[in-house]
Amino acid sequence: MKKNPTPLQITTEIKKISGIDIYANTRMADYVEHRSLVCWILREKLQMRWTYIAEIFNKNGKHMNHSTAMHLVKMYPIYRKKNIKLGRLEKKFYFTDNVPFDEIDKITYLEKKYVKLETEHVELKNTLKHSLVSLVIDVPTHRTQELRSKIKAIKKTWLKNIR
Repeated sequence: MKKNPTPLQITTEIKKISGIDIYANTRMADYVEHRSLVCWILREKLQMRWTYIAEIFNKNGKHMNHSTAMHLVKMYPIYRKKNIKLGRLEKKFYFTDNVPFDEIDKITYLEKKYVKLETEHVELKNTLKHSLVSLVIDVPTHRTQELRSKIKAIKKTWLKNIR
């Protein structure tokens, strides 16, 4: 296995070697133990956050939350003692001491922020297309206060007419 594998490479390799789909919705011991191995590697070797570990499983069809991931990591040393295959699988992955997986968290955060900004940008562009905006967009800066006062006065007369 290559040095510093990604979560996808880890899960794919474990499935290929063991024949166990860690995303299968079963509580059979082999599946739970292999999920535990994956969670342990992602947390201990890649320093991934609990919620991101759970998110990987959820995206692949296996319901998990951060507390389940924490429990699986806590139980891994016990499973490893009982099932020697897990220890062998664990040794297939090589990691340097300073794997910056936190950077991937930052990238994910920035991607979501980018999508949000794109959405806001489109909404603002649509707002600028409004006929009233086009009327006032080119008003000189020194005249904006005057325009604001006139609009407020018009709105006041409308309110009086409503009562």
